[in-house]
Amino acid sequence: MRNFGKFISKHLFIYLSVIILIVGFDLLLFFLTFNGTVNSISENNPVQTLEKVSNNLTIQDGKYILNNRCQKDLITNNIWGIVIDNSGNVIWQYNLPEEIPLKYSLQDVATFSKGYIKNYPVFTWKQENDLLVLGYPKNSYSKIVTNYLPLSAMQKTPIILFIMLVSNVTILFIVYYLSKRNVMLKVAPILNGLDKLSHGETVVLNINGELEDVGKRINETSLQLDKQNKARANWISGVSHDIRTPLSMIMGYADRITSSLDVGENTRKQANIIKIQSVKIKNLVQDLNLVSQLNYNVQPVKQTPVHLCKMIREIVVEYLNNNLNNKFDFELNLDCNTEQISIIGDERLLYRAIQNIISNSINHNENGCTISVSLAVNGNNLILVISDNGKGISEEKLQKIQSTPHYLQSTDERLDLRHGLGLLLVKEIISIHNGTVSISSALNNGFSTTISLPIKKQ
Repeated sequence: MRNFGKFISKHLFIYLSVIILIVGFDLLLFFLTFNGTVNSISENNPVQTLEKVSNNLTIQDGKYILNNRCQKDLITNNIWGIVIDNSGNVIWQYNLPEEIPLKYSLQDVATFSKGYIKNYPVFTWKQENDLLVLGYPKNSYSKIVTNYLPLSAMQKTPIILFIMLVSNVTILFIVYYLSKRNVMLKVAPILNGLDKLSHGETVVLNINGELEDVGKRINETSLQLDKQNKARANWISGVSHDIRTPLSMIMGYADRITSSLDVGENTRKQANIIKIQSVKIKNLVQDLNLVSQLNYNVQPVKQTPVHLCKMIREIVVEYLNNNLNNKFDFELNLDCNTEQISIIGDERLLYRAIQNIISNSINHNENGCTISVSLAVNGNNLILVISDNGKGISEEKLQKIQSTPHYLQSTDERLDLRHGLGLLLVKEIISIHNGTVSISSALNNGFSTTISLPIKKQ
């Protein structure tokens, strides 16, 4: 969920960055376009032209004379020029249209100095004690007569621009936050559904709007997977049932041969081997069937109070009463505080889990070992540790057991037909009881399984 949020944030951040870059580019373009526009139009802009004409307009014999080069430039650009003295009379003119007056009052000068003469945009320049006026073709320039602003407004301009910038950033952030929140609200149910689906849980989504089709597809996928899981569990259950009948016959005949005095000693030993291996196959089939039922939520789990301390004693006594080889010893270390403590769970399944762990220690230590079983209270949990001092396994093989979910996918000889499936069954049983399982081992230093189960709240 968090990673998807980062994914959405990344793309929205890119979108936000693009907007900021566009706005920044627009502002830069605006600045470059309009800053000093008049000065950047051409080499002959009005200000430069006025200065050039003024510098080349000299007085000879009491008259203004403009050199030939400047005259050609004015003709080329269709510019006319006049010089007005202090009396308002035109004392010099060049390329002057007929409609332009030759006499101006002080009021006329004040009017056209920032505007027009007969719709000709004009620009003025101080020429000695007179006034130089250059007129440009009509519609060549647009002049704003009232081009003034209060000083207070000019002083406030940076603050206003800063406020505008902050406002824009705030608005963009709000849009970004709301967009992300809206996307996450719509996508969150889908992500939760996919998470449940990945853990094998049934998913039913009720989504409307643009993502309705996605929700329907997830529901269809969940239904299809549920059907497949049930079909697989039923198939395993059917195969297990079909194996039991011929297996029971094999075990029966093997038992009769073992007990018969009419056969030789070697034949009875072979029949006994067949019997022992048949029991292993029987247990394997039962474990396989139970694992599949638990894994696919087919096996019903009874929730009743279970006294784990009492159960452990019963299991150990059962092993001792079944003619267990003298090479195996049991050590019990049951905390007295656990006597009256119970957990909520399925007694039959928990019995099976503990039995499997002890059987693993017996089956994989042919030279015998001491099996220790301890039970203690740790906070709100019961801690059950079943360990042996047998041959153990290497670190590499321990990692294989922890990472391999099923013995059929493992090449570890210790897993043969019991360890992988046995531990898988234990993990499944403890998992549905909201507990945890951990294993540890070292080569020639035994094998240990630790189970933690929550205590029933009084």
